[in-house]
Amino acid sequence: MGPENTRGIGRYIEELVRAMLLSEPDNRYVLIVRKPDHPFKNHPSVETLVADIQWYGLAEQFKMSEIFRQAKADLVHVPHWNVPIFYRGPLVITIHDLLLRHFPMSAKTSTRSWPTRAMKRLLYRVVVANAVSHSTRILVPTEFGKRDLESFYPSAKGKVVVSGEGMPDIEVRGTRYEVRGTTPFLLYVGSAYPHKGLEDLLAAWPKIRGLHPELKLKIAGEKDVFMRRVMSRAESDGLTGIDFLGRVSDEELSDLYSSVSCLVFPSHFEGFGLPPLEALSHGCPVISSDAACLPEVLGKNGAIYFRAGDSDGIIAAVENVLAHPENARQTARQAAAELALRHSWKNSAEKTLRCYRAALKNLQL
Repeated sequence: MGPENTRGIGRYIEELVRAMLLSEPDNRYVLIVRKPDHPFKNHPSVETLVADIQWYGLAEQFKMSEIFRQAKADLVHVPHWNVPIFYRGPLVITIHDLLLRHFPMSAKTSTRSWPTRAMKRLLYRVVVANAVSHSTRILVPTEFGKRDLESFYPSAKGKVVVSGEGMPDIEVRGTRYEVRGTTPFLLYVGSAYPHKGLEDLLAAWPKIRGLHPELKLKIAGEKDVFMRRVMSRAESDGLTGIDFLGRVSDEELSDLYSSVSCLVFPSHFEGFGLPPLEALSHGCPVISSDAACLPEVLGKNGAIYFRAGDSDGIIAAVENVLAHPENARQTARQAAAELALRHSWKNSAEKTLRCYRAALKNLQL
């Protein structure tokens, strides 16, 4: 959580804590953080416990149990599956998805030697199974996530709660990337992990570019080993009109959403999917795959859908938006208003707090 971790789980933690503090400020909240500088450090209801321990490593497994005990909490909430296997205190967890059960190569571990990969995958399964077994309540963001979790771990039935997430609220700060009247572009936001489907978009790009020579494709995402592979492929295939922006700030992302023709989200698997919601909150049309939870999260009118993995479907959806740009933006704005009522951090916080109370009640029986 904090300035360096504004995406994914980092944003989930920050928005959830903020909403819980507004909903029930009289609780005592202890935040276990790697750095003392965080958004809630001066809040009167918040105490800070610093534990600069790398995520997903052996040190986390062996040291965090003692850190949890130091917090002297009635209940510990681990906002992911990486619960220390030796911790046996009162526990609520959030499992955002089981991505690595579906796409084991969508992790940086996949770039390591095969013995390391095999060991990491085994440990992942052990840690997740332990977390599911010893938690009193398990929070998931979607009904899809609940079904998926219970299919892999039938013992979770009866303690899984769909707590949801909130509609992103990224402040619009102007348009650094002005395109209206100049150069229109498509936008991809996210990593280049294999499950994200970026390869599908690149496969569709030559035909899209051929139909619209003036169109550009901007790709916003960290230039890690996976993104560098995509960049190399684009270069070797002679693809033109693509800008790899690297990691962008929230302000830059807001500028992009405000001026892009549409966001393309070709993912094959998501636990929730924040980028399409971020785009819609700026009135940006969304083209999305129909994979996993995406139709549930975005709703019928939140995106123009195509079948996951279908490059021709991407092309057809892009043509639809470019042929009717104003209609697409109007639909996006209407969808955003409807989705803001469904996806609320306030509601998510209240459901989470009810789970805390239910978990404590179970423990007292």
